[in-house]
Amino acid sequence: MKSTSQIMQTKAMELSVSYVNKILGMKFDVNEIQNLLIKAGMESKIINKNRLNVFIPPYRTDILHEMDIAEDIAIAYGYENFIPEIPKIWTSGQEDKFQKFCNKLRNLMLGLNFQESMSLILTNRENLFKRMNIKSEYTGDVVETENALSTEHDVVRNYLLPSLMSFLETNKTKGYPQRIFEIGYAVEGASNENKNFHEVSKISGVIAGTKTNFSEIKAVVEGILFGLTDSDNVKISEVNKGFFIEGRAAKILITDTEADTDVGFFGEISPVVIENFGIEVPVTAFEINLTDLYSNI
Repeated sequence: MKSTSQIMQTKAMELSVSYVNKILGMKFDVNEIQNLLIKAGMESKIINKNRLNVFIPPYRTDILHEMDIAEDIAIAYGYENFIPEIPKIWTSGQEDKFQKFCNKLRNLMLGLNFQESMSLILTNRENLFKRMNIKSEYTGDVVETENALSTEHDVVRNYLLPSLMSFLETNKTKGYPQRIFEIGYAVEGASNENKNFHEVSKISGVIAGTKTNFSEIKAVVEGILFGLTDSDNVKISEVNKGFFIEGRAAKILITDTEADTDVGFFGEISPVVIENFGIEVPVTAFEINLTDLYSNI
């Protein structure tokens, strides 16, 4: 058993004078900071004109970083003594263009009678691949978290659809139909051998209900795309994916003068996947890479 003297130990932390001055916008010297630390209830020892060794009392468990000490110095100096200063630069704030694009998309989805959800970017291979009926050779194309605290959140998702399937699984006792969408981030791997992963924004949507079918989800996708770009820029082509019923799925292509860009997919979810998630009604879904779509329209 540890003694009281072992537990109640004062710890030392080095503090940079230049760091404090940068954070607080002041020109304190090392002696002034030492005096302010005394007012804050902390002893210190001067190492040189730019550094001090600050001794943290054992009851100050809230001090974890130099920033915390700088805050105590500001309190000791007195917030009322800081002189407000107008920055010497002029900027004009405005909403990010891509976020305006995403907000327009949100309004389109709400107009199509969808409800927005939000989920964690961290997930696991079980949800991303096995439960989605995706072959094992694709399971390496994800970013792993280092020293994960839970096997439920040990990889970063590379697409959003499994998150929405999990949402339907959690809410399967609620009334149908359910029309849910999410706009969020995913991390994709490049197709080359170097596997340069990059973050992208995506939108995914699902419809769960006894009457949903390919025609309904196709109408939703066309409503989104034609609300954002001219119909002449959009091409639909058949595609096969493990989580869709064969022959009941398509990919979305945005055309330009050079080549077609694959920006997403839609279709009817396979009964195998529906069963894996314990859902009892048909499900249709779509997903669109907004980063690629935005750069091509």
